[in-house]
Amino acid sequence: MVSAKPYKGQKYQKIKKECIRKKTWFRDSEFPPSLFYSKAAPADIVLKRPGDIVSNPRFFTEGRGADDFSQGSLGNCWFVAACACIAERKNLLRKIVPDIEKQDWAKGRKYAGIFHFKFWQCGEWVDVVIDDFLPTRQGRLIFMHSKSRNELWSALVEKAYAKLFGGYEALVAGKAKDAMVDMTGGVAEGIEIKDYKNEEEKKKLFKILRKSKENMSLISTSIAAVGKEMEEKLSCGLVKGHAYSVTNVRKLKLGTGLKSIFSREKIHMIRCRNPWGGSDWKGAWSNGSPEWKKVSDSEKKELTFADNGEFWMSFEDFCRYFTSIDICHMINTSFFSTSKTWTEDIMDGEWKRNHCGGCANNRTFLENPQYMFEISGFEEEILVSLEQFDRRTEKVKGKSNYTIGTTIVKADVNPKYRMHDKLERVYSGPFSNARNVFARVNVRPGRYVIIPSTFEPGCHGKFILRTYSSKGLNLRELLLDEPAPPTLCGIPSTLKKKKTCATQVTMVRGEEFPGNGKKGGYLYCKIRCDGRVLYTRLCKDTLNPEWNDRMTFYRKSPEKDIIIEVWHRGRVMDTFLGECVIPMSESATYRGGNVNRRFGLTARGKRREKMEGYIWFKSLHTNDLNRV
Repeated sequence: MVSAKPYKGQKYQKIKKECIRKKTWFRDSEFPPSLFYSKAAPADIVLKRPGDIVSNPRFFTEGRGADDFSQGSLGNCWFVAACACIAERKNLLRKIVPDIEKQDWAKGRKYAGIFHFKFWQCGEWVDVVIDDFLPTRQGRLIFMHSKSRNELWSALVEKAYAKLFGGYEALVAGKAKDAMVDMTGGVAEGIEIKDYKNEEEKKKLFKILRKSKENMSLISTSIAAVGKEMEEKLSCGLVKGHAYSVTNVRKLKLGTGLKSIFSREKIHMIRCRNPWGGSDWKGAWSNGSPEWKKVSDSEKKELTFADNGEFWMSFEDFCRYFTSIDICHMINTSFFSTSKTWTEDIMDGEWKRNHCGGCANNRTFLENPQYMFEISGFEEEILVSLEQFDRRTEKVKGKSNYTIGTTIVKADVNPKYRMHDKLERVYSGPFSNARNVFARVNVRPGRYVIIPSTFEPGCHGKFILRTYSSKGLNLRELLLDEPAPPTLCGIPSTLKKKKTCATQVTMVRGEEFPGNGKKGGYLYCKIRCDGRVLYTRLCKDTLNPEWNDRMTFYRKSPEKDIIIEVWHRGRVMDTFLGECVIPMSESATYRGGNVNRRFGLTARGKRREKMEGYIWFKSLHTNDLNRV
């Protein structure tokens, strides 16, 4: 069972016991009847307890499924579509509906007019308590309701979700992926179908959807609408601005009779569900259309043709009409699994004073929170999810979600302190005013920094950053701007020498090295400075390596030279190819400018005999520790 924090400090068991002891039914003082904030509720809407609506109220009747309920008059089809996805999955339903059996009306159970539901909110689960007053008109539920009049779970969970955001009107308009995440703790991904232009890209999209469905992810889709277009019905039967659940993704084999046995012809198909109920789609492959004559009876048996708002359509038509897709990934992080597993890293963060610098267009960009990670071994795909705290609760004040995004930049070889200048940008995703942004990024071995930010500077708010990779990224926040003053037993000390300056060395590339690197070898650099030794990455099978690795040394003795050695990695032992010395004490030539310079290699010792090969590097020396 998922542990959860009591929302507004209301503890379900404690309140219920108190009500039973006093022989009263619960009335929620924390959520008095709150239907609308922009207008007064119509006079004919009456709040009633379940027993005043039906004679035999039940939490669930016979089973539960995607076709159990309909939307009602509230414009929250996105939430209803999410509930439809959840209803078919018993394990997910139990996450949000704790004590399912105990919350039902039954003989022998003491009823107290109180229910509770759990929702995931930016990194933690909260337990929301409600009373059982529900909005009705002429004795019938007016918002989300089940097909069976005496089944009330859908109306109750909708009320709990409305309480979480301050009222029913706060649920008007939204993204299905947000509700799906709130009910599962999954990871949301928003897809714009127009981004998949050609046939090859559309095949990739179908593969993403099919794989997501196989991995038990939740999927919803909609057609973009602006202003008066909302809820406009198209000639094909689909409704603009309306959220549909995607309930199946599969390849359908064509052919009947003997032809079906030998046929290799298949068509990509999608099954959708309208939360209003009833089948809308009137195009090819709609219920009862002639296209189904091309399919054998045995193939049809594997499909659903219920009159519950579900319908099939070709993937081609799906891409023609629908514009966006919401996926809630149920990412497999289990160690004991036969399918692909991911390692999750999670960071709770906040944009606050002096740490809310806006996007990379702003000079304050690097004031944002910074998170370092490392990829070792080989290039791999990582998943990055940034979720801001939902500002739907502040809709009454006219506020909306911030426009947010993530940027990934290459970091120093030894990132210990916050970055103060930009290196190579590896990824910069589109910024969106959605609650969540999601990215799939292929990253080469090395160290990197993720910078989550709002588009405009000065925006304050909490967020959660989640990453998924095959081996784990060891994600950690860079907190310090520069080395702290020296201490002795935790007390500031003048006995220890303070770091007063910094030297940045960028190993750019090498050329004309001897033939050790031709077959199966690696070339790397070893940089020595103030008693520290750092290494570049290994470059394989080349005599002209491209390192492009930078390292920063915070120094106590700026007059000491920096020594750069080039080595060849062998199977048994490494071979020294030569070195060069950056003469920091000689002059200011190598202390500034960050100019790319070429140095020839020499042997060790006083004679400094010339060796084969050259290196290109840049150096920057400064007394301002916040510059590097």
